[in-house]
Amino acid sequence: MVKKAHIILFFCLTHLAFAQQKPNVLWLDLEDLSPILAAYGDSTVSTPNIDRLSKEGITFTKAYATVGVCAPSRASIITGMFPVAIGAHNMRITAKSNYPSVLGYEVVPPADVRCFPDILRENGVFTSCSKKTDYQFSPSPFTWDEFPKNEETDRYVFDMPQPFFKQINFWETHESQIWSWCRQNVPLTVDTAKVKLPPYLPKTIGTKLDWATQYNNLKFTDAKIGKILAELEKKGILNNTIIIFTGDHGNGLPRSKRSVYESGVRVPMIVRFPDKRMAGTYSNDLVYLMDLGPTILSFYNLSTPGHMHGRDIVGKYKPKETRKYAYFSADRFDECTDIIRAVTDGRYRYIRNFQPQKPQFLNLVFRKAQDGVKDLYKFDSLGLLNETQATVMRKTKPVEELFDTQNDPHETSNIAHKPEMQAKLVEMRAALDQWMRETKDMGFTTENEIANTFWPGLKQPTTATPEIKIQKNQATATVKTEGAAIGYKNRNADSWKIYKGTLELKKGDSLYVAAHRLGWKTSEVLRMKIDK
Repeated sequence: MVKKAHIILFFCLTHLAFAQQKPNVLWLDLEDLSPILAAYGDSTVSTPNIDRLSKEGITFTKAYATVGVCAPSRASIITGMFPVAIGAHNMRITAKSNYPSVLGYEVVPPADVRCFPDILRENGVFTSCSKKTDYQFSPSPFTWDEFPKNEETDRYVFDMPQPFFKQINFWETHESQIWSWCRQNVPLTVDTAKVKLPPYLPKTIGTKLDWATQYNNLKFTDAKIGKILAELEKKGILNNTIIIFTGDHGNGLPRSKRSVYESGVRVPMIVRFPDKRMAGTYSNDLVYLMDLGPTILSFYNLSTPGHMHGRDIVGKYKPKETRKYAYFSADRFDECTDIIRAVTDGRYRYIRNFQPQKPQFLNLVFRKAQDGVKDLYKFDSLGLLNETQATVMRKTKPVEELFDTQNDPHETSNIAHKPEMQAKLVEMRAALDQWMRETKDMGFTTENEIANTFWPGLKQPTTATPEIKIQKNQATATVKTEGAAIGYKNRNADSWKIYKGTLELKKGDSLYVAAHRLGWKTSEVLRMKIDK
């Protein structure tokens, strides 16, 4: 009993010490990754470093992207909002083939919408982003302190001020890295004979090779994560760093990426605390990637901004009640459009196809480089797909689909027509309708109209130039553009800082000031020399 008391006391003291200092937060963000990990019951490949994060952290079993493709998903993460609510739901907003009158535009979120790293910077957290800022609008010059170029290699540097929030993006698991010409110089260490394919895909050599490559790329990425953990330990900062591990949406494989099925939107999510709280536990709460912003803010005792749909999932601002439903959308993906909405209660998934006359499998040029996709088209043309596999290539779709993911994890049996499921069907219909109303779903507005709303006449607006007033040794700044943030720096080579109020000046200082609203051009930069 005494030994147990000592353990409890040690844990409490460790937890208190950690809580009294501002932590670092490291987000390991893997492209195109479903939960194909040992932590989720898939031991196809060994991933010891990710396994370690799971054993030392909280593993979320029902974590989701709002959209099954990167740019809308990342817009959702950075703003904490559903893409359909801010007009960020279409993939690659500069695509022209489906809307020839749209010459390219950026999403302009409502004036009160901010990127969550901006809030961190305002509160003394150093922000660092590796490689990718795919938000459907150009990143604000004030959002990130740095974009380290040295992370194009295997070397990860943590020589930065603390506390920090750092995102490291891993490209290795991306859909394109499955293409045959991308894997030529990467040794394949995964036996294709041991790869288990979902029942909706044919067991062809190409499909097995694609899946083996996906696992191989995951294994390679796990080794890089091991180097990162070793570097954190070497620097002596692992014990003050919260680590978050996620994908950005489902695997880049057929009927996964770009779909609203579990395979398209369910992602791995692990949160590891340095003090080992809740180590080795699993949570079945319905959570989103867009919850990352509110959750990370909570680590610094910052509450969730009112505009966000996301919520804190493990911190002090976590709501007492868990979500009853999670919602998903699909709209334009590059040159193809297929409007779909879906909802899950954690077990049942309801899908509504608003364009049932369109084929199930989007005829996208980008995805056709995969050998397995080529096999799908070939087998379909030859009539070699079985009944389950043929649904992937069906030329039309039912208006409604309902799946019991507990008994049908691959969602191959549509039970929407069954008499005993009618009450659940009505419930899920109503839940989806209510969400679409509450978010004022913009997916049913033409993209041309959305673009012209954001950029009148398809001309990008420019943020107003800030106005500066200097009295004695103090400067104040204002900007007329609603929703614009103001940034400043003392030397042109410095990184921008976010203006929060009065600036203290000294004689001889140079002051550079600019303003930026999301989706607009950054204002003219004002330069002032302080002579008095």
